[in-house]
Amino acid sequence: MNLPAIRYLVSSPYGDVPVDEDKLDLPLECDPLKTPYKVYLQSIKNFLEQDACNQLLKAASERSGGGVGLNGINEIIVRAEKHGALYHPASIELVLKEGRVKFGLNVAVSETGRAWLKKEFSIIQRINTRCKLPFLPEVYFFDEQENMSFLLEEWFDGYHEFHLSMTESGKQCMKLWAFGSGYKYLSLEKSFEIYRKASKILTLYYDINDFSQIYPWHHAAGDFIARVEDGGIDVRLTTARQYDPYMVFQEKEGINPAIALFYFLLNLTIKMRLDKLDGVSDTVWAEDFCLEASVKGFLDGLRLKEELKNYFSSEDEFFDLLKSFRPEDLKIAYGPLIGLCNGTGDYPVLTANLDRHVETLYATLRNFPS
Repeated sequence: MNLPAIRYLVSSPYGDVPVDEDKLDLPLECDPLKTPYKVYLQSIKNFLEQDACNQLLKAASERSGGGVGLNGINEIIVRAEKHGALYHPASIELVLKEGRVKFGLNVAVSETGRAWLKKEFSIIQRINTRCKLPFLPEVYFFDEQENMSFLLEEWFDGYHEFHLSMTESGKQCMKLWAFGSGYKYLSLEKSFEIYRKASKILTLYYDINDFSQIYPWHHAAGDFIARVEDGGIDVRLTTARQYDPYMVFQEKEGINPAIALFYFLLNLTIKMRLDKLDGVSDTVWAEDFCLEASVKGFLDGLRLKEELKNYFSSEDEFFDLLKSFRPEDLKIAYGPLIGLCNGTGDYPVLTANLDRHVETLYATLRNFPS
């Protein structure tokens, strides 16, 4: 059987870099097991070629909308994209005789990462079937071999990570990690839209009836990605680690859905503001515009939820309830949410900024809906 040629690249902010064969014995970044790159790349090759590439060809046929066979692939490009605490994602690009098809491939090496990846596969499948929304990737197949785990999934082309950063003048800005064309600082207006759309996405996935929601997520992990073009801004969510009720709402009996929705909004407004500086440094807190964007995104999503009418005549009625809370009430309500973060790097930042956040949220809610 003649398999397509495979070319190995490393993605960088300024373009692809060919794999340096002299450095293949170096360990993967962030990997406590110190797995060499050559083992990582060989394992990806074995995963793709298993069963005569049938799983890969099946996924390619689904993505392209037509039958794809081995003889229709000129080349396979494997790119090492990034490295994280849990996964070592790559992209898999099939250069066809007519067009190209690209996938994401999450690779887990550590025991913890492998357990999470297997769980994510089933969770994303369940959410996509249940919610029928386009913001999470389609997942194609999962496999475990050679002490590694692999998940082939949809690749969101043109979307990039973003993180809070500091300009040379000391101003906080959002930076888009536009791999292939470099890092780009984004305007306040574009940053606002990214936060707004990310908040809308989480709200759309929130289930008012049983309180299920996507969590945990964090900007520092690159869980959200954005496509920023002249024609507008679009946002996607790269993963879902759990989809269950949060906090005490795991016991749903007797819980008022309005209270659960209220706590979802409170949590959304603080989690949306947290990141790590440049994605890797100290925890950082987004400026107040992020709070307004989060509330607007929440409202955008709420307006599209048919089940809202089972509890409120409109989203305006729910916001009238929110407006009844005084700042001291909001601060008390935040107590359990902040407590859940105790012991994490986010906790000191949350406690230091909570008072101002509560005052700003109170003022913001007074002006909504608008």
